[in-house]
Amino acid sequence: MNEIVNNYKLFGVIFITVLLIVIVVYKFLFEKDNRIQESDFDSEESEISNPISDDKKMFNKFYKLLPPAAGSIFFLRNNSMTMVFHIRSLDGIYTFYEECKNNVYVFMDEELEALKKDFYLAVEQYLFTFELNSKETSSGYYKVRYNVDGLHILIDDLLKKYDKFAYLGQKKLIL
Repeated sequence: MNEIVNNYKLFGVIFITVLLIVIVVYKFLFEKDNRIQESDFDSEESEISNPISDDKKMFNKFYKLLPPAAGSIFFLRNNSMTMVFHIRSLDGIYTFYEECKNNVYVFMDEELEALKKDFYLAVEQYLFTFELNSKETSSGYYKVRYNVDGLHILIDDLLKKYDKFAYLGQKKLIL
């Protein structure tokens, strides 16, 4: 009796293994997403071949994320940090910070890349200091508890570096 049960178990394992192999082969052969096509290589070559165009696309993405007269940059220019505010006001800055950590913004133009790095470091210093000196209120808003003057200095530095980076990007890439 034990031999029959063991044979059924062995048959079940073999059956499941063959079924999994058939599924993998089917997915590989018949699903278009898994196939490499010549057009995939063509698009990669065209993207690599024009660094100015890549820089322009990346700068446009940056400029949409952090426009000078809206979003986080506008908020930082016009907020004294003495009143409560919603953390979403800093979404653009947080997104830029996270994307730079993941190398989303890497410019081929060395001068532009250097200014972007300066801006990134200013953002990093501001966010670190902001998080140390602020507190979430019971209603979900944030308030700077202390060191408002220190934050103002960091914000001024951040905005100067943003302005240099944005100006040079516009000048070089002719938006």
